[in-house]
Amino acid sequence: MLFGASAVSFGTEWYILIPSIALTIWGVYKIWDGIKRGRNFTDEQKQANRKSIVRFIIGVAIGIYTGAVIVWMLMLPEHDRLHKLLEEHGIESHETCNVCSLDGTHKH
Repeated sequence: MLFGASAVSFGTEWYILIPSIALTIWGVYKIWDGIKRGRNFTDEQKQANRKSIVRFIIGVAIGIYTGAVIVWMLMLPEHDRLHKLLEEHGIESHETCNVCSLDGTHKH
């Protein structure tokens, strides 16, 4: 459902919109079906499902954090290279650099 909804928000072509809308409708149906089936669950089944959902959310959070750190570490050498290139060409002030304001490595 998330993929379908995000693709709808960015897609402008029919070959993007049609599968995105279909995925969104299918995702909403699956969530509704799960809620409907969950009404008949025993307390033990509900508790097991809650644990699974919590583990899934924790896994997603760890994955997002790990991915962000990896991308940040891969980006830093290129960022430093571009700063050196700017300084070689006599451009000392680059206030638009969002990375420098975040990590404080460059003083302007």
